[in-house]
Amino acid sequence: MWDYIVLRVSLFFIFGLIFGSFSNALIFRIPSKEYSMTRPRRSICPKCKHQLSWKDNIPLISYIFLGGKCRYCGEPIAARYPVVELLTALLFSLNSVVFSLFGAISMSVLTMGLIVSSFIDLEHYMIPDFGVILVAAGGFAWSTVEGRFPANLLHALLVTGAMVAFFFIANLVRKDSFGFGDVELLAALSLASGIIGSLYTIMVASFAALIVYAINAAAKGRKFDRRAQLPFGPFIAVGGYTTILFLDFIEALYRV
Repeated sequence: MWDYIVLRVSLFFIFGLIFGSFSNALIFRIPSKEYSMTRPRRSICPKCKHQLSWKDNIPLISYIFLGGKCRYCGEPIAARYPVVELLTALLFSLNSVVFSLFGAISMSVLTMGLIVSSFIDLEHYMIPDFGVILVAAGGFAWSTVEGRFPANLLHALLVTGAMVAFFFIANLVRKDSFGFGDVELLAALSLASGIIGSLYTIMVASFAALIVYAINAAAKGRKFDRRAQLPFGPFIAVGGYTTILFLDFIEALYRV
């Protein structure tokens, strides 16, 4: 039994590193006007544009052996690359422990979408459609595996309608106060989390954003600014992922 668990976690960790490396390519290419998901065909150094060999592309290991610098130009490699690879591997491993095999695979697709969306939003203040599609596909598959379909599809439609209405109202009150990418990400997550889970996702995301902003403002000696903008995607990702992990417990609180 333990041998099977160790093997399963190890395989998910390895696949997490591989898909984490692919996520890094997406995070770099999707917002770029110069590159696309298929062009160039091989990975390149963002600084010197040199094509990377296979030994430069081994997830996490290459970064360590290269000392965090490009082999060709010597420029530092952004810390995001090992962080995304390790984070993806760890979350894939956690999925393999918490969920059934097919549930873990579905959740890993959703997880990858959240990571891609979060890191692009952190840097560019945008949530990519491809990230949302991954989250929706993973959420749909997970709800099907967990026996939550078609109920969660109806829940997702209700959540989407409510969030679209909130988007228009919020932006009437103050322009650009809430991005439509956030609406799409919450709608995609609701395919897995349902209505109650979506409420918890928003609650956790809002509290997390408020805490991070307060800490950041205090560290920089700034006063509270209601007009300050934060990329909300990463907080939605944290709220959504943790909510799904504890969804059975959360829903049990509301059962009569």
